[in-house]
Amino acid sequence: MAQTDSYQTNRSSMAGQGSRSVVGLALGMAALFFAIVAILINTPILFYMGTALIATIAASRLQAWLSVRGLRIQREEPDSIKVGDTVTINIVVWSERKLRRPLITISDTLPSRLVVADKTVSTPIAPAFDLPIRTQYQFRPLRRGVFRWNGVEAVGTDALGLVVMSKVYETDPVELTVLPRPIPIQVDLPVARGWGISEAESGQSRGAGLEPRGVREYASGDSLRHIHWASTARRGQLLVKEFEAGSHTAASIVIQQTQGSELGQGADTTLEQMCGNAVFLAEQLMHQGSMVQFPTLEDRPNRASGAERLSEIYQLITRVQADKRASVSAEIGANEKLLPAGSILIIMLSVSDPGMVGLTRRLRGIGVQVIVLIYKDPNPKKPTDDSIRDFSDEMEAAGAVVRIAEKGGDVL
Repeated sequence: MAQTDSYQTNRSSMAGQGSRSVVGLALGMAALFFAIVAILINTPILFYMGTALIATIAASRLQAWLSVRGLRIQREEPDSIKVGDTVTINIVVWSERKLRRPLITISDTLPSRLVVADKTVSTPIAPAFDLPIRTQYQFRPLRRGVFRWNGVEAVGTDALGLVVMSKVYETDPVELTVLPRPIPIQVDLPVARGWGISEAESGQSRGAGLEPRGVREYASGDSLRHIHWASTARRGQLLVKEFEAGSHTAASIVIQQTQGSELGQGADTTLEQMCGNAVFLAEQLMHQGSMVQFPTLEDRPNRASGAERLSEIYQLITRVQADKRASVSAEIGANEKLLPAGSILIIMLSVSDPGMVGLTRRLRGIGVQVIVLIYKDPNPKKPTDDSIRDFSDEMEAAGAVVRIAEKGGDVL
């Protein structure tokens, strides 16, 4: 459904090309008919008419063939964009031959993994010799990821529009990074026993006396005492000091990437919802002063300023795919040393993992609070598997806080 607009556009274009092909075929059959009848009844006029039609069709095919030859094509695209934003791809075309060309269209073949909506058709152009002619098309990506492609198709006709010819050109590779868009979700963080986790909810862990770790843009509610005047003067923008909250406010987020764990189709999958929720939670926790890390995606995170760290997180989440053979419990176990005592671990999964029960008991033993968010198939073809319910009960018995993540952002 997400690619309906693109499909309708392509179908209309193919229908137009098909109608021109039918006209060309009809004229060809008419020319052949005139030639045969002229020979049978020995009528020169019909023979000349048939010959003229054949010559017209041949000239049209030659003009259409030449219209898409000898081109040089280059794209201009943004480096990155967020899911749902409109992407504009500019295409620059040069003619390397001194020809008067009829209008042609440039069709870009997007990767099949790139789920889009509202794709437009590029405006027809008439390339001129040694003169760049620009055209463009737009679409809205609905799925995050890094997408690469390098081929375009030039489609042209003759001046009468009787014959359609096309040619595929290889261009410089394109790489478009589609960043996840934050999807709000409400998660009540448990109060850690004396570890200061609850203080992160109100930002009280930040303040005078803590070690500064960088500067960031001023946000409503920040104390004027923390304005970094030197940086503000240099940048011409109000900046405030950001203080190191300490490892006792660390939060770790883990996304299930096991093969077969992504439920749903296209852009509407459990993995896409997890990624959107993950960046939303990361932004919220960082704003409250917590150190956020993704232990299964990175080594120990750097201590960069808030904006740099958030950009790093977006890049990490953009590349998440459900393509690993290891279970999520095995991945967490292999990176257990990255989980500080007294921190929060938020695990997002859609398929039960029996190894999580023993791991949760072990983590609870060192003071790590475990929150499990379970994501259901957005388009279920059968009732929820009983194994998920049993798994949820076992996780709660092991000391985890288990919630069902709804599509609208609520948790049950």
